Amino acid sequence: MKYPVLISAFLLLVFARSTMGQDPPAQSDSLENVTITVQDTAAPRPFVRTKSPLTAALLSAALPGLGQYYNESYWKIPVILGIAGFLVRGIVVNNQDFANFKDEYNATITDTNPAGDLRLKQLREFYRDQRDTYIWWLGIFYILQVADAVVDAHLYDFDVSDTAVASIRFQPTGAISLSIRF
Repeated sequence: MKYPVLISAFLLLVFARSTMGQDPPAQSDSLENVTITVQDTAAPRPFVRTKSPLTAALLSAALPGLGQYYNESYWKIPVILGIAGFLVRGIVVNNQDFANFKDEYNATITDTNPAGDLRLKQLREFYRDQRDTYIWWLGIFYILQVADAVVDAHLYDFDVSDTAVASIRFQPTGAISLSIRF
């Protein structure tokens, strides 16, 4: 906690000096002829989206992974199919165990023991809860993969090239120049 306090104190001292009522320093001859020019040489061009987010959403909703194929995010398809397969397998296995324990529990209910075997009832409830949890996770995953396809379609035309360059130069006169190129 002492570092943020030290940093805040340092910044306060640095910026408080500029707020004191002092006369501005005299300008030197080397800075009198400084001009700043901003030129916009790029003509504005209309943005045309090449991938439709609606199409990506509909494809991904129809078949998980198809929206990612449409967006050319091929590496995501096996990930989506693998996670969906894992969740579906969990649903199927837990549903089978639920059905088995339900049948076994129902077989233990008799006139002399109307409650049946409580351990089998507990296992039946456990596997039903597990199955329902996997169903919820599959639904959440389904929505997320559709949302991923929509976002991927929106960002398909986003330029992530390495052409943006920023540089800072210190000149012998003491001036600092900042250059940013896109």
